Amino acid sequence: QVTDCELIPGGRNIRVTEENKHEYVDRVAEHRLTTAIRPQINAFMEGFNELIPRELISIFNDKEFELLISGLPDIDCELKELIQFYNDPFRSCMCSTYFVHLLSVDDLKANTEYSGYSIASPVIQWFWEIVQGFSKEDKARFLQFVTGTSKVFGESTTF
Repeated sequence: QVTDCELIPGGRNIRVTEENKHEYVDRVAEHRLTTAIRPQINAFMEGFNELIPRELISIFNDKEFELLISGLPDIDCELKELIQFYNDPFRSCMCSTYFVHLLSVDDLKANTEYSGYSIASPVIQWFWEIVQGFSKEDKARFLQFVTGTSKVFGESTTF
C-alpha cells in the first residue's frame, strides 16, 4: 500500500528544487530509516533494554557502543581506540561485567568439550600449542571457524 506523508509541515505545497534537494533527501532518508519503522525500532529497543538496562548503555558514545557490539577486526591490536575508554574504571567495570566477551586461548580451552580425549591428551596439548602460535590472520580465521565471528569483543588482547 502506498501512502503519502508530509516530510515537513506544508511539504505537499513545496516543490523540490536545486536549492532544497539536499534537505529533501535528508528528510526522505530520515522518514524511511526511522519514522516509517518507529514501531519496530521501539519494539527492538524495549526488548534490548530488558536485556541491558538503558542506564548501562547511556555511558557509551556511538563509537564505543559500536566497538562493543561489533568488536575489533584485529585480534592482537593495541586497542588504541579504547585506551581512554578503559581508563575510566566505571566504564571498564561495567563493560567487563555486562558487555565484554573476553576471549583467550585459556578461555577456549576452558570452554571446549572433548569427545574421546581430555585436556591432558598429548594431541590436545599439541593442538593448543599450535593455536597459541597462530598469526593474527590465522587466529581470526580460527575464531571465525569456532565461533562464527572473526572479531573479538572488547578488551581482549591475549588471544
